Amino acid sequence: MNVNKKYLAHISVASVCALLFIWVLPNTIALRHALLGVGFLSGTFLIKENWNRFYPFKAPLVPLYSIACLFVWVGIHYYYFSLNPPLELSEIKGLWIRTFAGFVMAIGFGISLRHYVHLRTYFYFSIFFVPIINVLAYVFACYLHGGFIRPNEFVFFLYAKIETAYFGALAAAVAVANIIYLVTKKSEKKNYLEITLYFFGLFFVLISAFVSSTKNGIAIAMALCLLLVFIVLMNSLLNSVGQKKLSLVIALFVLLLAGGVWQEHQSFASKGWGTIFEDMKVAIDIDSNTQWQRKEGTVEAPLNALGMPAALNTYSRFAYAMVGIRLISQYPLGYGSINQSFNGLQSIADIPHEHQGQVHSGWLDFGLAFGVPGLLLLFSSILGAMYFAIRRFDQLNLVALMICATLIPFCLIAEMSYKQYFESWVFFISLAATLVAFSSIFPENSKRS
Repeated sequence: MNVNKKYLAHISVASVCALLFIWVLPNTIALRHALLGVGFLSGTFLIKENWNRFYPFKAPLVPLYSIACLFVWVGIHYYYFSLNPPLELSEIKGLWIRTFAGFVMAIGFGISLRHYVHLRTYFYFSIFFVPIINVLAYVFACYLHGGFIRPNEFVFFLYAKIETAYFGALAAAVAVANIIYLVTKKSEKKNYLEITLYFFGLFFVLISAFVSSTKNGIAIAMALCLLLVFIVLMNSLLNSVGQKKLSLVIALFVLLLAGGVWQEHQSFASKGWGTIFEDMKVAIDIDSNTQWQRKEGTVEAPLNALGMPAALNTYSRFAYAMVGIRLISQYPLGYGSINQSFNGLQSIADIPHEHQGQVHSGWLDFGLAFGVPGLLLLFSSILGAMYFAIRRFDQLNLVALMICATLIPFCLIAEMSYKQYFESWVFFISLAATLVAFSSIFPENSKRS
C-alpha cells in the first residue's frame, strides 16, 4: 500500500477506537456523529482503493453483500410495504443513515486490521473500554459511598445494564477468541504475557457484569467461559505435556473466576434464576395468562407450577417473545420501525396492550420491523461469516467467528434493535464479514506494518 492508504487506515482505526469509547456515553451524540462521519469517509476511500477486491463476485463476500442488500430492502419496504410510512421515513433519515455510515466504517476498519497487523492492538484494547470504565466507576462510587455498594444498588450515570452486557459480551468474545488462538496455535514458544492480558480482560468483563447485576451479561459471559474451558481442555488431550499444563492452568483459573462471580451474582441478583423453567412455562401460554397485556409491574405475574408468582422479568420477556413470534407469522413483511414495531403491530392487530416498549429480543424486534426477508438477510450475513471463518482458520477469523457466535444468542435475549444499539449490532456483523472476506487477500502470516 502507498502512504495515503496507510494514513487512511490509521484514521479509520482511530475513529473506531474513539467511537468504542464514547458510543454508550450520555450527551455525546454530536461527537458520535462526527466520529461516524470520519469513519464513513475513511471507509469510503479504503473501499475505493480496494474496489477490485469486491468485484467480481467471490463466495466469501456473500456476508457483506447480504448486509448491503439489507439497506436495499429497507428502501423497498418503505415504498411498498410500510405500515407507518411517516415513522419509517423518520428512521430512514436518522437511524438508518447512521447505520449505513457504520457499515461503511466497519468495512474500512476491517480492511485496516487485515492489512496492518500493529493496528490490531488498538482494537483489542479499545473493545474493553466499557467493562474497564464500568468497574472503575463502581470503585469510585464505593469510594464516595465510604464502603462497598451492593450490585443491585449500583446506579451510576455512565452505562445502563444493556450497554454493560452488550459491550462486555463483545469484549469477552474477543478475549476468548484470542486465548483460544494463542493456546492452540502450533508454536514452541507461547506468549504468556498476551494470554495473561486477555485473561485480565475477561476478568474485567465478569466483574463489570457482576457489579451491574445484569443477567444478560452474566449469562453470555458464563457461556463464553465454559466454551473456553471446553476448548482448552480438549486441546490438552491432543497435545504435549507442556501444552497440557498450560491448558489445565487456564481452565482452572477461568473456572475459579467464573464460579466465584456466578456464586456471588446469585446471592445479589433479582429472583428468577432458580425458577426460570417454571416461569417460562406460564409465560409462553399467552392466551391463558394475559397479564402481559398490562403495563409491566402493575399486576402480579401468574403462578408457576411451584405455586409462586413467576419472576416478573422472566414472565414479561417470554410472554412478549411469544406475542412477537405470533405477530411475525401474521405480518411476515414487518411494520417498518426499529423502535416501535411491537407497539404498532399490536395496535394494528387489535391486541390490548399497555406496554409501549419492545419485545426485549433484538432478533424478534427486527423481525417485527422488517419481517422474514430482513431476518434472512441478517442471518445469512452472520452465519455466512461464521462458515467462511471456520473454513479459513486464523486469528482475526477466530475473532470474527466468536463475535458472530456471541451476537446470535445475545441478541435473542437483549433488546438490541433499538437506537444506537442497532447501529453497533450491524457495525460488528459488518466488521466480522469484512475480516472473513479479506482473509485470503491479506494472509495472516504476511509481514506488514
